[in-house]
Amino acid sequence: MNKFILLFVFMGTALSAFAQKGTIRGTVIDKGNGEPMIGVTVLIQGTTTGAVTDFDGKFEIKTAPGTYSIQASFISYAAVTVTGVEVKADGVTIIDQIIMAEDVEQLAEVVVTAEAIRNTEEALQTVKRKSANVMDGITAASFRKIGDGDAGAAAKRVTGVSVEGGKYIYVRGLGDRYTKTTQNGMDIPGLDPDRNSVQIDIYPTNLIDNMVILKTFTPELPADFTGGIVNIETKDFPEEKIFDVSFGIDFNPSMHFNNEYITYEGSNTDWLGFDNGERDLPSNVDLNSVPTPLNAQSDQEVANFLNQFSPTMGVTQQSSFMNYSLGLTLANQFELGNGNNIGYLVTGNYKNNTTFYDDAFYGEYQNDLNDRSKEDFQRAFTIQGLQAENNVLLGGLAGIAYKTDLSKYRLTVMRLQNGQSRSGAFELVDDELATGKSGYTGVSENLEYNERKITNIFLNGEHHLGSN
Repeated sequence: MNKFILLFVFMGTALSAFAQKGTIRGTVIDKGNGEPMIGVTVLIQGTTTGAVTDFDGKFEIKTAPGTYSIQASFISYAAVTVTGVEVKADGVTIIDQIIMAEDVEQLAEVVVTAEAIRNTEEALQTVKRKSANVMDGITAASFRKIGDGDAGAAAKRVTGVSVEGGKYIYVRGLGDRYTKTTQNGMDIPGLDPDRNSVQIDIYPTNLIDNMVILKTFTPELPADFTGGIVNIETKDFPEEKIFDVSFGIDFNPSMHFNNEYITYEGSNTDWLGFDNGERDLPSNVDLNSVPTPLNAQSDQEVANFLNQFSPTMGVTQQSSFMNYSLGLTLANQFELGNGNNIGYLVTGNYKNNTTFYDDAFYGEYQNDLNDRSKEDFQRAFTIQGLQAENNVLLGGLAGIAYKTDLSKYRLTVMRLQNGQSRSGAFELVDDELATGKSGYTGVSENLEYNERKITNIFLNGEHHLGSN
């Protein structure tokens, strides 16, 4: 019995000691070209504890809590030492990038004093200087500094880039049709068929490695853009565990909590961005001949057909709610042994926006054909009244990556669901004095619903032959 007790005590002590270890993760970059360096030796100074960078230039060292100096060395490069690296129990200390330069003049060791280097901008600047393309961008280190929650907010900080509605990117002031969006270098079809770019506010910044905006042509880029390409690189192996929950509200006193807001009875799933079938047309509505009193076998057949349509034909008034959004992000990586790692990321966001105008106005005006000397246009047709819209966007992104010593595989799935419900109550005036107008007045109640959805699945791999 005592032996078992001692065994349990020993195992518990060993597990406790293992659990108390912390992790140092980082990336080594070549200063000359901004590329990650493979095979760099990274050690805790004064010990034999360390690691060798993989083909992504990444390393991971597990050690007891404390403050250490980390040394990176490689043949023909000046050694770099990072001091003041603090390791906490069960925590992850990130050294975003260690920049190494060629030792062409037999330089002495370079010593950098800091708790952790967060200098990914230097690598991006190096790539910009050496690129044949005019480019700009923003990296993960900048996301942490500026605190923007999604890619749409962060993109505004890039020179020459503007963002419409917080989600559609314009490069150099050109319209949406001139800009293209890619994810990890692959085309992403836009959710809106009338737009060329995707809604980038679905990407939380804590899952983005970098966002690069290319402004000129080079042969390897897609040919269907003329203004710019926005490439969003998502993380495949998050440096640390991410668990993030967000909630946001937006209030406009003229639009929200307004009792004059108009809507109509749709389906029970409108709040999720899709219709559950309430608005479906009858099954035989696409036939060449639908049942009418002239061709139907009986009046009941006509009645049965008509009863299959939604009975909602008009708007109702209710109080409008404010805009709100929800977000959830979860990501981490694990070591499987033998140098193999697996990483995952899952993010979902929900946005519900409501707009309301109590004085919407649309007009058609003409030249006065009877008096060419008049400079003022003549009213021909006007629509004036209430207009309301509820827009729901449900987005999700999930990815899993697997890395061996010389290969990396990544699978990413993205799903976007959008539902727009519009209501209108208008007065119509057709001016009989205008050419081609009959002079009628009337009222119109408009009920509209637009549903869009898209699913993208990406599978890519990267393979290296030895240390090449």
